[in-house]
Amino acid sequence: MATEYRLAEYGDFDLEAVVEIARAIRPDDYESVADLQDWHEVQRSADRLCARWLVSVGGSVVGSAYVGQSRWLPMTTIILYVAVHPDHQGRGYGRALLGSAETTASERGGEWTFSWAEEIWPRSTRFLDRAGYGAVERRWESTLDLQRCDLASLQDAVDRVVSSGIRIMSASSFAADRHDWRTELHRLYAEVETDVPAAFPVRAVSFEDFEAMVLGRRFNADGFFVALDGEQLIGLTEPQPVDDVPKAILQNLTGVRSDYRGRGIATALKSRAAIWAVQAGYTSIRTQNAESNASMLAVNDRLGFQRDRATIEYLKRL
Repeated sequence: MATEYRLAEYGDFDLEAVVEIARAIRPDDYESVADLQDWHEVQRSADRLCARWLVSVGGSVVGSAYVGQSRWLPMTTIILYVAVHPDHQGRGYGRALLGSAETTASERGGEWTFSWAEEIWPRSTRFLDRAGYGAVERRWESTLDLQRCDLASLQDAVDRVVSSGIRIMSASSFAADRHDWRTELHRLYAEVETDVPAAFPVRAVSFEDFEAMVLGRRFNADGFFVALDGEQLIGLTEPQPVDDVPKAILQNLTGVRSDYRGRGIATALKSRAAIWAVQAGYTSIRTQNAESNASMLAVNDRLGFQRDRATIEYLKRL
């Protein structure tokens, strides 16, 4: 059967095949076609690189290599991720895709590439090791089983913080009181995100990216919670529904301003979001945290999140 490699930019490729490959590798992968469409539109609007090298065998896409710039990394650090369908691994497709993607990254001004592999797949980690990538961080994925969590303990965590004078409310309630709530929320989001421990500096999110990706299609104003001291925003947590898993929540950023840490506010925010999720009929919350972010991992452990697997993040100088 004929093998073909081609480069496609933005949405000009088979998104269904890309998602199918991701789920063949990991059946509970949360990526959806709609998520990819959202991402590509944001990239296009921001004039950032967003392309894929595809390999087709007999007319069917069996592997891809994403290559693109990120809103949170320096523009000269290019995200690069290779995925080959398990039925077609071990035939050199991944090596060819990686080489083509690295060439594209270099031609577009890339000085570094950033990639990742799940630790439970030694073939993937060896693949990156042999290609000259160096591990820089380990990121833990954790899941809270909402059907078994202790709601009383969660409520106690909320009550302790509220009794100290901190208010916790949904974004929908916050927005009802603030004319410029989007700007205020963006300011806090950018502050706490750039302060999260990471292996490299994180760029502050622009308002345009924030509006598209945080307040976009999957924004749930009733499940997104903020903390306030008086009228000042001091913390937030960002649960999002998952397109193809109706009972699941993906919890993205949770953060508190540095001068308010150590007072249980992050724990209270995540607890309040979990209570809301139970009441709304969800059965699980999945989140990810860098190993270097020991304080948030400790919060997750206290709330009953179970660490499922680790992802190793890599960098390579081109």
